[in-house]
Amino acid sequence: CGGGVASAQTSDEEAIKTVVRAETKAWIDRNADAWQATWLQDETATRVIVQASTYTSQKGWTNIAPPMLKDFKENPTPLPITAAMEHFVARQQGNLAFVEYDQTTTAPDAAPAPTPSREYRVLVKDGGQWKIASQITHVVNSFSDTPGATGGRINGVGQSLLRSGKLQQAIEIFKINARLSPEVAGAFVSLGQAYAAAGQNDL
Repeated sequence: CGGGVASAQTSDEEAIKTVVRAETKAWIDRNADAWQATWLQDETATRVIVQASTYTSQKGWTNIAPPMLKDFKENPTPLPITAAMEHFVARQQGNLAFVEYDQTTTAPDAAPAPTPSREYRVLVKDGGQWKIASQITHVVNSFSDTPGATGGRINGVGQSLLRSGKLQQAIEIFKINARLSPEVAGAFVSLGQAYAAAGQNDL
């Protein structure tokens, strides 16, 4: 009997890891259907991204899905990154599971250094299938002094101003960031977005 329980838990642990990996792969591949299939699509679902520059929190599938699906539609080309996952710790009790792991996303050689994060997921067994009910992503190096971390924090301030409609203030922040980080394409992308939002298309 004990062996049977251990075998079932091992099987569930592998299924949980498979779902977690599938969610990240679908995000990289820009596969909206595959991404949605990994999630528990109800109003108890939550998604949180924690980094030094921004804090994003969404509760309920009707708040989580639309911005993600919009991003998939507007940016359909698979992302040129790979994601390595390791140090999995999974805890399961019945139809509820908690998993945490380290993830490192790496872009092409010309891009900034790899981005490490500590990932947390709560999964629920729904209709015999494990689904993600909650995601927390903690972007580890955004709180450090590694190259790009300061620029990321400045960019986050600018993005907050941009979302608040404070366009000229956002432009000033992005201009500073572009001067401080001329090698980072994202600094110029954000500045261009702010210029466009302000109708200053010539700039």
